[in-house]
Amino acid sequence: MRRLEPARCGAWLVWVFLALALLYPLGRILALGLGEGLGPTLANPYYWGRLAWSLAYGLGSSLLVVALALPLAYAFRYRFPGRDLWLSLATVPFVLPTLVVALGFLALVGPRGVLGVDLYGTPWILFWASAFYNLGLVLRMLVAVLPALEPPLAAARTLGASPWRAYWRVGVPLLAPALLAGGGLTFLYSFSSFGLPLLLGGARYATLEVEVYGLLAYRLAFPEATALILLQLAVLALVSLLYLGAQRRLALSLSAAPRPKPLPPAAAWRLAAGVWLFFLALYAPLLALLARAFAAPGALASAWTGGDFTPGALALANTLRFAGLSLLVALPLGFLYAYAVWRGERSLDLAGLFPLMVSPVAVGLGYLLAYPSLSGSLLILIGAYALLSYPLLARALLPAFRAMPKGVLEAARVLGAGPWRRLLRVEWPLLRPALLSGTALALAAVVGEFGATLVLRRPEWATLALAIYERLGKPGAEPFQEALALAGLLALLAGGLFLLLDRGRRGLG
Repeated sequence: MRRLEPARCGAWLVWVFLALALLYPLGRILALGLGEGLGPTLANPYYWGRLAWSLAYGLGSSLLVVALALPLAYAFRYRFPGRDLWLSLATVPFVLPTLVVALGFLALVGPRGVLGVDLYGTPWILFWASAFYNLGLVLRMLVAVLPALEPPLAAARTLGASPWRAYWRVGVPLLAPALLAGGGLTFLYSFSSFGLPLLLGGARYATLEVEVYGLLAYRLAFPEATALILLQLAVLALVSLLYLGAQRRLALSLSAAPRPKPLPPAAAWRLAAGVWLFFLALYAPLLALLARAFAAPGALASAWTGGDFTPGALALANTLRFAGLSLLVALPLGFLYAYAVWRGERSLDLAGLFPLMVSPVAVGLGYLLAYPSLSGSLLILIGAYALLSYPLLARALLPAFRAMPKGVLEAARVLGAGPWRRLLRVEWPLLRPALLSGTALALAAVVGEFGATLVLRRPEWATLALAIYERLGKPGAEPFQEALALAGLLALLAGGLFLLLDRGRRGLG
């Protein structure tokens, strides 16, 4: 039992945080949503239409991302010029703030877009944006899985199975967990998406999350908003269970990925050309944003001083300060969570998905209902940031914990090292690369957080995301250009911090 002592201590600390930061606020939402707001909301066909579109958006995004990622993953089995570069850059869109991505699409295919094609208020721009965000995660997952298919497929063909039969009877069952995990994760992010539908979809393609914010911000309709959150939670809980089951099966089937296969020079360059063209088309909105963000030299200077808006200097300082404070909570929390789950505290495994099941807007609303006396305290904003970011860190640490060489740990135990000593002297050094990777993801998520910040906002808490949104709410070319300039700054900040920490991870690894 002593072996689990650090794990139990960590589990108790995580449960205390979840009780205060999530379960109690969620209970307040449930109490209000199951009361006077549930009946009228369920009787309103408009809200069922919003739910139907949110489901269609989540499912369509999942199918699109998986359909694009699978052939790309097969291409990445081979060595070609730029392979490692694009594999590294594939994850960068995931760490970009939603406002940055939305501004990129508006700069490219919005009413003032450089292509002269206006896709604003159409479903196509939303599906494109969803693929932009989630493709990299699913691609990295499949690139890691595909090499594990080759030995069983070769064995099946040796036993007389045709290539198609071997793939269908052997390859598909082994690949299914990765496809379900990738599709489920894409659905979770798309179904509960807020920033992209708010800024790109217009009123016709608003998701449930956007509806919740509209009910709160413009009508103060708390009962109806909480009832919609309950509908959203029911869907997210079901998909989260599916994702968790797929992830567990995926963890059992992965093996170390071999080196990419060589190709003849001509074939390698042809493959490289196709991959490069695909990624350039997919990431064209980001290129358009960076090109237009600094096209007007005075825009950034004007945004920096503020004028009639929040000064960019204050917004940047707040963004960095809040990110640093939230990491002080998220880092130990994510580490303790991952360690406790690895050491056998299975009750925490599903609980770690709770923050993914509750949208940022719902988190903000829950805090306002649960802690009204703290509405002016920075504590609730930092708590929201830590709650939304620690799962990213924990999910990066869990595979590293599970991949630890058991022989080393057993040798430390035989030599007399206790649980705490093994944790600090053996396990911690082995985890530093994964810790840096998870920290990069958590930091990027905090820097660009928008939904909870918008609900809990106060004038003195203005971040870069809020400063951008403030300018988008004003008509005219000048505020839009200032928003582009700040979005470019935010993109460089989030991407730079992520790449800096990821480079440090690779140096340690």
